Amino acid sequence: MDLEGKCCLIHAIGGIIFGYLANYVYTAGLGIFSGIATLIFLFIGAVIFGHISAKTFGEESLTQKQWLGCGVLPFFLVAIVVWVLKFNGLI
Repeated sequence: MDLEGKCCLIHAIGGIIFGYLANYVYTAGLGIFSGIATLIFLFIGAVIFGHISAKTFGEESLTQKQWLGCGVLPFFLVAIVVWVLKFNGLI
């Protein structure tokens, strides 16, 4: 598997974890700010897994454009799908 595939896999796993936890942030009782708090929580998760992949593969291994394509995009897509499934009680 190439470097971008490994980065995508790490971020997809992170998306599953943070998507599952995002439901608890959303239902924490923040009222009108619950959606904003959840998106900030997911953004922090993307940054955390970005640092994990940078430390794993080397900081100069991926450019910022590659990280946005193979890291952030899969993270948010997987996290939003898992969050919606958890919110609707399907998982």
